[in-house]
Amino acid sequence: MSTRSWIEPTPHEVPEAILNACERDLLLAQILVGRGWADPERIRAFLDPILYDPTPPESLPDLEKASALLVDLVGRGGKVLIWGDFDVDGQTATALLYDGLTGLGAQAVYHVPHRQHDGHGIRRDRLQELLDQHQPDLLLTCDTGITEYEAVEDAQMRGIPVIVTDHHNLGDRLPKAKAVINPKRLAQSDPEHPLISLPGVGVAYKLMQHVYASLNRSREVSRMLDLVALGIVADVAAQVNDTRFLLQIGLNHLRQAERVGLAALMAVINLEPERLTAEQIGFQIGPRLNAAGRLGDASVAVELLTTKDSARAALIAQQMEGLNAERRLISKQVEAAAQEMVNQNPSLLDHAALVLYHPAWHSGILGIAANRLAERYHRPVVLLCGEGPIVGGSARSFGGYDIGAAIEAQSELLTRHGGHAGAAGLALPLDRVERFRRGVSKSLIDLGASEEPPPLVVDLTLPLSEINPNLVYRIEKLSPFGEGNPPVVIAASGVHLSHLATVGREGRHRKMVIEDEQGATLPIMWWDGAEEPEPKGRFDIAFTLSTDRDGDAQGEILELREWGDAPAPEIAPSEIGIHDWRRDPNPMGRLEALIASQPDLQVWAEAYPRQDHPHFRRRADLHPSSTLAIFSAPSDPASLKQTLMLVQPVEVHVFGVEPPLQKIEVFLKTLLTAAKNVISHLEGKTDLDVLCGAVAGSQGSVKAGLAYLAAEGKITIQTLNDQEVCLSADETLPAPKVALKSHLEVLKRALDESAAYRRFFRIVPLRSILHRHKVQDA
Repeated sequence: MSTRSWIEPTPHEVPEAILNACERDLLLAQILVGRGWADPERIRAFLDPILYDPTPPESLPDLEKASALLVDLVGRGGKVLIWGDFDVDGQTATALLYDGLTGLGAQAVYHVPHRQHDGHGIRRDRLQELLDQHQPDLLLTCDTGITEYEAVEDAQMRGIPVIVTDHHNLGDRLPKAKAVINPKRLAQSDPEHPLISLPGVGVAYKLMQHVYASLNRSREVSRMLDLVALGIVADVAAQVNDTRFLLQIGLNHLRQAERVGLAALMAVINLEPERLTAEQIGFQIGPRLNAAGRLGDASVAVELLTTKDSARAALIAQQMEGLNAERRLISKQVEAAAQEMVNQNPSLLDHAALVLYHPAWHSGILGIAANRLAERYHRPVVLLCGEGPIVGGSARSFGGYDIGAAIEAQSELLTRHGGHAGAAGLALPLDRVERFRRGVSKSLIDLGASEEPPPLVVDLTLPLSEINPNLVYRIEKLSPFGEGNPPVVIAASGVHLSHLATVGREGRHRKMVIEDEQGATLPIMWWDGAEEPEPKGRFDIAFTLSTDRDGDAQGEILELREWGDAPAPEIAPSEIGIHDWRRDPNPMGRLEALIASQPDLQVWAEAYPRQDHPHFRRRADLHPSSTLAIFSAPSDPASLKQTLMLVQPVEVHVFGVEPPLQKIEVFLKTLLTAAKNVISHLEGKTDLDVLCGAVAGSQGSVKAGLAYLAAEGKITIQTLNDQEVCLSADETLPAPKVALKSHLEVLKRALDESAAYRRFFRIVPLRSILHRHKVQDA
């Protein structure tokens, strides 16, 4: 439900010149006028990149000097060491420079720091190792370097010229490099310069654009625009002026999927390249590339973006899918813990910035979690982790406030910081966190923020009957959407809920159908809305629009406002007692004592041999009961939720013991045995949950395991969905090794996800995961 005010649209007089610039589309013209657009020529260039006049690359300070150094290096077949960064902006900038320079015949090697081992920036000792190893003729940085004074001087002292390309905020001086290309330098003379919003990959592209032009090969540079579009969206760069222009033309190149690595990644995600949107880059492609830098080695992502080997690309894409699944789970854990902190101490929201610290959080996930929490709490968020005495973390902005500047103002409290308006990284002594919370909030207020969340600005208020695919098509003329050009927000008033369903592999989302008083309806996606309260009675709803795979209009919910005429809430379920035995040194002994004292106790435990444990029940064997013991840790949140809904216990005893199937070989052997039993005794047909219980696995891991066994030729799958499975013993020839490897990667990913959830289950406060009940700890 909405916790902030809405600014409703007001009618605007649309000048004839602006209406003409919008091709006589009054709706678009009203949106743009409402957003402050007044220049018809700028509107034309905004809508059509062909009409935009891009800024020459040489407008960037030192760019011509850097270009001349690279042209000379190419001419003599020299060698360049490219030093990148591990986020997607850094990955794409590194790939672009490597692609561009090797395409001209230069020798090039790249290095992307490891987030956990190296951190941001240029580690001086690592730089010396790489200079000794590669003996480069030039050092070229991208998306980093603007405050790496010592490292730059180290290279220059060795006679190696340095070119710095970066876009982060300037320090108190420039590094002593041969050339320092940073669009922030333009702000000193022209705060409105059209290149100021360029991200790191945009700066790298402008440099390559000039180098290629100097060598009379300008036509070739456009092949790199797909990387530019990818980096712009993933870095949440402000989509204005040249940055928007590069994104518009770069999206067209991305949609052609000419880069084999991106084609492989889109295939794994099941995206249609020709229909690719900036939103899909931001929410599907970007997170997978980011996962490599946050949980693994970002160099693999650069390899994906530059390889011409389709088999290698397919393998890396599968690895990234696995890392992304792990990233999602860890991020969800961090978000849940953060929300619990706010619930326990609501005064944390009395500040303009939400600043939270936990020693055990994963540093690679904090930026993603901070971004989601900023959306949830409508304010900038700073998340910190580490055992101390120095803790570090990430910040994400909200509402257009400059979190980088607010953190810069606290520099006397910090040991390290850097970033830009939308995102920043920092480190500080643990005992200064409270002072930092107060200081950064004050700085945000000084910059125009408020302790109250910023209002939601609505572009259009429409009846549902006017929402159709043609409206979506018209609105998409304003795309791509993102920072600096937010999606069009539509509001509908006085609707009610017609249908509601939980969707998604993990049951995290909802799809609902809303209906107005005239009977018009609209499907609405409610991302991460499965745990939110169901709207009652009539309400107002704010949403954005898109089309589904069939081309029909659908909304994506932003906020709800109830009218207050909802029926009385349903009576909450009876309170249940929770007994936490997760740290008991002898869980089996404790369980046996409980069984002896409570004959009606139903024990949920999976993958144990039935003959050895006659009291144990698997998920398919459970039935309603007043008392439940959760002995083995669940494989996933969906199975836990399903079990609690089925059993409806009054008391729950939680042990969370690791199931006996630890290794993938044992999992597959047990699954094959269970599958053969189904074939022999049940004519090959059973509920999928029967097999899940046999191996203590999620539906995803069992499906992946069956697919692998089928690829090995040991079984044949006739039917396989979320409810049932039909198998036969028809053996076939094994699939090629590449296909087997791909199936095994999918299985490993699913098992890793279950293992991560079980680790989470053993430490999380039970109140937070049994939240659907009104819990009273026993």
